[in-house]
Amino acid sequence: MQLDGMTRLLPNEYDLLLNCVVELHSFRSRSALCGWLLDHALPGLIPSDWLSYNEVDLLNPGNTTAILKPDSKAFFEQFFPRFKELAYQHPLIVHQMQSANFPVHKISDFLTQEAFHQLELYRDVYRHMDVEYQIAVTVRLSSSHVVAFALSRKEKDYDERDRAVLEMLRPHLVVAFNNLDLIQNHQTIQNGAELALNELSSATLIVNLQGDILYHTGPAMQWLGVRNPEHLPKEISHWLGREPVTGVRENLRWNSAVGEIQIRALPTSSADRRLLVLSRENTRPSNGASLSDLSRRQQEVAHWIREGKTNQEIASILGISPRTVQKHVEHIFEKLGVETRVAIATRML
Repeated sequence: MQLDGMTRLLPNEYDLLLNCVVELHSFRSRSALCGWLLDHALPGLIPSDWLSYNEVDLLNPGNTTAILKPDSKAFFEQFFPRFKELAYQHPLIVHQMQSANFPVHKISDFLTQEAFHQLELYRDVYRHMDVEYQIAVTVRLSSSHVVAFALSRKEKDYDERDRAVLEMLRPHLVVAFNNLDLIQNHQTIQNGAELALNELSSATLIVNLQGDILYHTGPAMQWLGVRNPEHLPKEISHWLGREPVTGVRENLRWNSAVGEIQIRALPTSSADRRLLVLSRENTRPSNGASLSDLSRRQQEVAHWIREGKTNQEIASILGISPRTVQKHVEHIFEKLGVETRVAIATRML
Protein backbone atom coordinates (compact mmCIF):
# COMPACT_ATOMS: atom_id res chain seq x y z
CA MET A 1 0.00 0.00 0.00
CA GLN A 2 1.32 3.48 -0.93
CA LEU A 3 1.01 6.73 1.01
CA ASP A 4 2.35 9.94 -0.61
CA GLY A 5 4.73 7.90 -2.73
CA MET A 6 6.06 5.90 0.23
CA THR A 7 5.14 2.38 1.20
CA ARG A 8 2.90 2.28 4.26
CA LEU A 9 4.10 -0.02 7.04
CA LEU A 10 2.03 -2.29 9.23
CA PRO A 11 1.21 -1.11 12.79
CA ASN A 12 3.67 -3.51 14.40
CA GLU A 13 6.39 -2.35 11.99
CA TYR A 14 5.79 1.26 13.04
CA ASP A 15 6.10 0.17 16.68
CA LEU A 16 9.46 -1.49 15.98
CA LEU A 17 10.67 1.60 14.18
CA LEU A 18 9.50 3.93 16.95
CA ASN A 19 11.24 1.87 19.63
CA CYS A 20 14.40 1.97 17.55
CA VAL A 21 14.23 5.76 17.20
CA VAL A 22 13.73 6.23 20.95
CA GLU A 23 16.78 4.13 21.82
CA LEU A 24 18.81 5.62 18.98
CA HIS A 25 19.17 8.93 20.82
CA SER A 26 20.28 7.39 24.12
CA PHE A 27 23.88 6.66 23.08
CA ARG A 28 26.84 8.83 24.00
CA SER A 29 29.54 7.32 21.77
CA ARG A 30 29.60 6.52 18.06
CA SER A 31 31.13 3.06 18.57
CA ALA A 32 28.33 2.05 20.97
CA LEU A 33 25.67 3.41 18.62
CA CYS A 34 27.10 1.62 15.57
CA GLY A 35 27.46 -1.64 17.49
CA TRP A 36 23.83 -1.52 18.62
CA LEU A 37 22.56 -0.66 15.12
CA LEU A 38 24.50 -3.50 13.48
CA ASP A 39 23.89 -6.13 16.17
CA HIS A 40 20.29 -5.41 17.13
CA ALA A 41 18.36 -2.55 15.54
CA LEU A 42 18.89 -3.02 11.79
CA PRO A 43 18.69 -6.85 11.81
CA GLY A 44 15.41 -6.58 13.71
CA LEU A 45 13.99 -4.19 11.14
CA ILE A 46 15.40 -5.66 7.92
CA PRO A 47 16.79 -9.23 7.89
CA SER A 48 20.12 -9.36 6.05
CA ASP A 49 23.11 -11.65 5.56
CA TRP A 50 25.68 -8.89 6.11
CA LEU A 51 25.51 -5.47 7.73
CA SER A 52 28.25 -2.85 7.75
CA TYR A 53 29.06 0.66 8.89
CA ASN A 54 31.37 2.34 6.37
CA GLU A 55 33.41 5.53 6.35
CA VAL A 56 34.68 5.85 2.78
CA ASP A 57 37.36 8.38 1.85
CA LEU A 58 37.65 8.46 -1.95
CA LEU A 59 40.65 10.81 -2.02
CA ASN A 60 42.60 8.84 0.59
CA PRO A 61 41.45 5.20 0.34
CA GLY A 62 43.78 4.19 3.15
CA ASN A 63 41.58 6.17 5.55
CA THR A 64 38.49 4.13 4.64
CA THR A 65 37.19 2.13 7.60
CA ALA A 66 34.34 -0.30 8.19
CA ILE A 67 32.62 -2.40 10.83
CA LEU A 68 31.20 -5.65 9.46
CA LYS A 69 28.61 -7.90 11.08
CA PRO A 70 28.74 -10.82 11.47
CA ASP A 71 32.40 -10.29 12.33
CA SER A 72 34.69 -11.70 9.65
CA LYS A 73 38.40 -11.50 10.29
CA ALA A 74 39.06 -13.34 7.04
CA PHE A 75 37.24 -10.68 5.02
CA PHE A 76 39.17 -7.80 6.55
CA GLU A 77 42.50 -9.51 6.12
CA GLN A 78 41.93 -10.75 2.58
CA PHE A 79 39.34 -8.51 0.90
CA PHE A 80 38.96 -5.21 2.75
CA PRO A 81 42.19 -3.71 1.32
CA ARG A 82 40.77 -4.36 -2.14
CA PHE A 83 37.41 -2.86 -1.15
CA LYS A 84 39.16 0.37 -0.15
CA GLU A 85 40.92 0.52 -3.52
CA LEU A 86 37.72 -0.11 -5.51
CA ALA A 87 35.18 1.83 -3.42
CA TYR A 88 35.03 4.46 -6.17
CA GLN A 89 33.30 1.82 -8.38
CA HIS A 90 30.44 1.23 -5.96
CA PRO A 91 27.25 2.28 -7.79
CA LEU A 92 25.68 3.71 -4.62
CA ILE A 93 28.77 5.78 -3.82
CA VAL A 94 28.98 6.98 -7.42
CA HIS A 95 25.36 8.10 -7.24
CA GLN A 96 25.78 9.80 -3.88
CA MET A 97 28.73 11.81 -5.18
CA GLN A 98 26.50 13.13 -7.96
CA SER A 99 23.52 13.95 -5.75
CA ALA A 100 23.04 16.83 -3.32
CA ASN A 101 20.69 14.78 -1.17
CA PHE A 102 21.16 11.21 -0.03
CA PRO A 103 18.03 9.07 0.02
CA VAL A 104 18.06 5.32 0.45
CA HIS A 105 19.05 3.38 -2.67
CA LYS A 106 19.70 -0.19 -3.81
CA ILE A 107 22.37 -1.34 -6.22
CA SER A 108 19.59 -2.65 -8.44
CA ASP A 109 18.28 0.94 -8.80
CA PHE A 110 21.26 1.67 -11.06
CA LEU A 111 22.70 -1.62 -12.34
CA THR A 112 21.32 -4.88 -13.62
CA GLN A 113 22.63 -8.03 -12.02
CA GLU A 114 24.76 -8.69 -15.09
CA ALA A 115 26.29 -5.20 -15.02
CA PHE A 116 26.99 -5.49 -11.29
CA HIS A 117 28.87 -8.74 -11.93
CA GLN A 118 31.13 -6.98 -14.43
CA LEU A 119 32.59 -4.66 -11.79
CA GLU A 120 36.00 -5.41 -10.32
CA LEU A 121 34.42 -4.55 -6.97
CA TYR A 122 32.06 -7.48 -7.36
CA ARG A 123 34.61 -9.95 -8.77
CA ASP A 124 37.32 -9.15 -6.20
CA VAL A 125 35.19 -8.53 -3.10
CA TYR A 126 31.44 -9.06 -3.11
CA ARG A 127 31.53 -12.36 -5.03
CA HIS A 128 33.59 -13.90 -2.22
CA MET A 129 31.03 -12.73 0.34
CA ASP A 130 28.04 -14.01 -1.67
CA VAL A 131 26.69 -10.46 -1.86
CA GLU A 132 24.25 -10.12 -4.75
CA TYR A 133 21.94 -7.39 -3.42
CA GLN A 134 22.58 -4.34 -1.29
CA ILE A 135 20.69 -1.36 0.09
CA ALA A 136 22.37 1.58 1.86
CA VAL A 137 21.40 4.57 3.99
CA THR A 138 23.81 7.51 4.09
CA VAL A 139 24.21 9.57 7.25
CA ARG A 140 27.09 11.87 6.25
CA LEU A 141 28.13 13.13 2.81
CA SER A 142 30.80 15.50 1.50
CA SER A 143 32.62 15.96 -1.79
CA SER A 144 34.85 12.92 -1.23
CA HIS A 145 33.65 11.31 1.98
CA VAL A 146 30.65 9.05 2.58
CA VAL A 147 29.43 7.63 5.88
CA ALA A 148 26.73 4.99 5.41
CA PHE A 149 25.18 1.79 6.67
CA ALA A 150 24.94 -0.99 4.08
CA LEU A 151 22.74 -4.10 4.27
CA SER A 152 23.52 -7.03 1.96
CA ARG A 153 21.88 -10.30 0.87
CA LYS A 154 22.60 -13.28 -1.31
CA GLU A 155 19.16 -14.64 -2.28
CA LYS A 156 16.57 -11.85 -2.44
CA ASP A 157 16.68 -8.17 -3.34
CA TYR A 158 15.37 -5.58 -0.92
CA ASP A 159 11.84 -4.33 -1.54
CA GLU A 160 10.02 -1.03 -1.14
CA ARG A 161 9.02 -1.87 2.43
CA ASP A 162 12.74 -2.12 3.32
CA ARG A 163 13.42 1.18 1.59
CA ALA A 164 10.56 2.87 3.47
CA VAL A 165 11.89 1.67 6.84
CA LEU A 166 15.35 3.07 6.16
CA GLU A 167 13.94 6.34 4.77
CA MET A 168 11.97 6.87 7.98
CA LEU A 169 15.00 5.99 10.08
CA ARG A 170 17.50 8.10 8.11
CA PRO A 171 16.74 11.60 9.51
CA HIS A 172 17.01 10.25 13.05
CA LEU A 173 20.37 8.66 12.22
CA VAL A 174 21.63 11.99 10.88
CA VAL A 175 20.52 13.85 14.02
CA ALA A 176 22.02 11.18 16.29
CA PHE A 177 25.41 11.36 14.56
CA ASN A 178 25.39 15.17 14.67
CA ASN A 179 24.59 15.09 18.38
CA LEU A 180 27.45 12.70 19.04
CA ASP A 181 29.82 15.08 17.23
CA LEU A 182 28.62 17.90 19.49
CA ILE A 183 29.16 15.74 22.59
CA GLN A 184 32.68 14.87 21.44
CA ASN A 185 33.50 18.52 20.73
CA HIS A 186 32.18 19.54 24.14
CA GLN A 187 34.29 16.87 25.82
CA THR A 188 37.37 18.03 23.94
CA ILE A 189 36.80 21.62 25.06
CA GLN A 190 36.20 20.48 28.63
CA ASN A 191 39.38 18.39 28.68
CA GLY A 192 41.33 21.34 27.32
CA ALA A 193 39.91 23.62 30.00
CA GLU A 194 40.89 21.14 32.71
CA LEU A 195 44.45 20.93 31.38
CA ALA A 196 44.62 24.74 31.28
CA LEU A 197 43.48 24.93 34.89
CA ASN A 198 46.09 22.40 35.89
CA GLU A 199 48.80 24.40 34.13
CA LEU A 200 47.72 27.52 36.02
CA SER A 201 47.65 25.70 39.37
CA SER A 202 43.92 26.38 39.58
CA ALA A 203 40.85 24.25 40.03
CA THR A 204 37.09 24.76 40.04
CA LEU A 205 33.96 23.31 41.54
CA ILE A 206 30.30 23.87 40.77
CA VAL A 207 28.20 23.62 43.93
CA ASN A 208 24.71 24.50 45.07
CA LEU A 209 23.94 26.76 48.00
CA GLN A 210 23.62 23.73 50.27
CA GLY A 211 27.26 22.83 49.60
CA ASP A 212 26.63 19.80 47.39
CA ILE A 213 29.44 19.26 44.86
CA LEU A 214 27.91 18.96 41.39
CA TYR A 215 31.09 19.05 39.28
CA HIS A 216 34.81 19.63 39.73
CA THR A 217 37.93 20.07 37.62
CA GLY A 218 41.64 19.84 38.26
CA PRO A 219 42.95 18.83 41.69
CA ALA A 220 40.09 20.57 43.56
CA MET A 221 39.12 17.56 45.67
CA GLN A 222 42.72 16.87 46.67
CA TRP A 223 43.40 20.50 47.57
CA LEU A 224 40.33 20.73 49.78
CA GLY A 225 41.03 17.34 51.35
CA VAL A 226 37.32 16.48 51.20
CA ARG A 227 36.28 13.24 52.85
CA ASN A 228 32.82 13.25 51.32
CA PRO A 229 33.17 13.66 47.54
CA GLU A 230 29.55 14.81 47.33
CA HIS A 231 29.72 17.69 49.81
CA LEU A 232 31.97 20.59 50.75
CA PRO A 233 33.71 20.68 54.14
CA LYS A 234 31.45 22.29 56.75
CA GLU A 235 33.55 25.45 57.09
CA ILE A 236 33.46 26.15 53.35
CA SER A 237 29.76 25.31 53.13
CA HIS A 238 29.04 27.70 56.01
CA TRP A 239 31.07 30.46 54.32
CA LEU A 240 29.17 29.89 51.09
CA GLY A 241 25.79 30.03 52.87
CA ARG A 242 26.42 33.38 54.60
CA GLU A 243 25.02 36.44 52.87
CA PRO A 244 27.81 38.96 52.25
CA VAL A 245 27.23 42.17 54.20
CA THR A 246 28.56 44.47 51.47
CA GLY A 247 27.01 42.51 48.63
CA VAL A 248 30.43 41.22 47.60
CA ARG A 249 31.59 37.96 49.11
CA GLU A 250 35.14 38.05 50.41
CA ASN A 251 37.50 35.31 49.30
CA LEU A 252 38.08 32.45 51.70
CA ARG A 253 41.60 31.36 52.61
CA TRP A 254 41.78 27.65 53.31
CA ASN A 255 44.77 25.89 54.83
CA SER A 256 45.20 22.50 53.21
CA ALA A 257 47.79 19.75 53.07
CA VAL A 258 49.28 21.34 49.93
CA GLY A 259 49.47 24.87 51.32
CA GLU A 260 47.13 27.84 51.50
CA ILE A 261 44.23 27.88 49.03
CA GLN A 262 42.27 30.96 48.07
CA ILE A 263 38.62 30.30 47.21
CA ARG A 264 36.42 32.67 45.22
CA ALA A 265 32.65 32.19 44.78
CA LEU A 266 31.24 33.39 41.45
CA PRO A 267 27.60 33.46 40.31
CA THR A 268 26.43 31.19 37.49
CA SER A 269 23.47 31.23 35.14
CA SER A 270 21.55 29.27 37.79
CA ALA A 271 20.53 31.26 40.87
CA ASP A 272 21.09 28.35 43.27
CA ARG A 273 24.56 27.39 41.98
CA ARG A 274 27.99 28.88 42.45
CA LEU A 275 31.33 28.43 40.72
CA LEU A 276 34.16 28.09 43.22
CA VAL A 277 37.58 28.99 41.83
CA LEU A 278 40.53 27.63 43.84
CA SER A 279 44.04 29.05 43.55
CA ARG A 280 47.23 27.98 45.27
CA GLU A 281 48.44 31.19 46.86
CA ASN A 282 51.44 29.74 48.61
CA THR A 283 53.11 26.39 48.78
CA ARG A 284 55.10 25.05 51.65
CA PRO A 285 58.36 26.95 52.07
CA SER A 286 61.48 25.37 50.73
CA ASN A 287 63.01 22.96 53.17
CA GLY A 288 66.30 22.90 51.38
CA ALA A 289 65.27 20.00 49.17
CA SER A 290 67.37 19.43 46.08
CA LEU A 291 66.71 17.75 42.76
CA SER A 292 68.18 14.55 44.16
CA ASP A 293 65.20 14.39 46.53
CA LEU A 294 62.88 13.92 43.57
CA SER A 295 61.96 10.44 42.44
CA ARG A 296 63.23 9.22 39.07
CA ARG A 297 59.85 9.90 37.44
CA GLN A 298 59.61 13.34 39.05
CA GLN A 299 63.07 14.19 37.71
CA GLU A 300 61.92 13.12 34.23
CA VAL A 301 58.83 15.33 34.49
CA ALA A 302 60.95 18.24 35.75
CA HIS A 303 63.36 17.78 32.84
CA TRP A 304 60.55 18.10 30.29
CA ILE A 305 59.10 21.10 32.14
CA ARG A 306 62.51 22.73 31.69
CA GLU A 307 62.19 21.97 27.96
CA GLY A 308 58.90 23.90 27.90
CA LYS A 309 56.61 20.90 27.44
CA THR A 310 52.97 20.97 28.57
CA ASN A 311 51.43 18.27 30.75
CA GLN A 312 49.79 16.76 27.66
CA GLU A 313 53.10 16.61 25.79
CA ILE A 314 54.93 15.16 28.79
CA ALA A 315 52.22 12.51 29.15
CA SER A 316 52.73 11.48 25.50
CA ILE A 317 56.52 11.36 25.89
CA LEU A 318 56.46 9.28 29.08
CA GLY A 319 53.48 7.12 28.15
CA ILE A 320 51.38 8.15 31.15
CA SER A 321 48.15 10.13 31.58
CA PRO A 322 48.04 13.94 31.86
CA ARG A 323 46.46 13.59 35.30
CA THR A 324 49.41 11.47 36.46
CA VAL A 325 51.78 14.13 35.13
CA GLN A 326 49.85 16.77 37.09
CA LYS A 327 50.24 14.72 40.28
CA HIS A 328 53.99 14.57 39.71
CA VAL A 329 54.06 18.34 39.10
CA GLU A 330 52.25 18.95 42.40
CA HIS A 331 54.72 16.75 44.27
CA ILE A 332 57.63 18.58 42.64
CA PHE A 333 56.14 21.92 43.73
CA GLU A 334 55.83 20.62 47.27
CA LYS A 335 59.30 19.06 47.49
CA LEU A 336 61.15 22.00 45.97
CA GLY A 337 59.03 24.64 47.69
CA VAL A 338 58.25 26.47 44.46
CA GLU A 339 55.01 27.75 42.96
CA THR A 340 55.49 27.90 39.19
CA ARG A 341 56.79 25.81 36.33
CA VAL A 342 59.31 28.57 35.59
CA ALA A 343 60.73 28.06 39.10
CA ILE A 344 61.06 24.32 38.41
CA ALA A 345 62.90 25.06 35.16
CA THR A 346 65.22 27.46 36.98
CA ARG A 347 66.05 24.86 39.62
CA MET A 348 66.75 22.33 36.87
CA LEU A 349 69.29 24.74 35.37
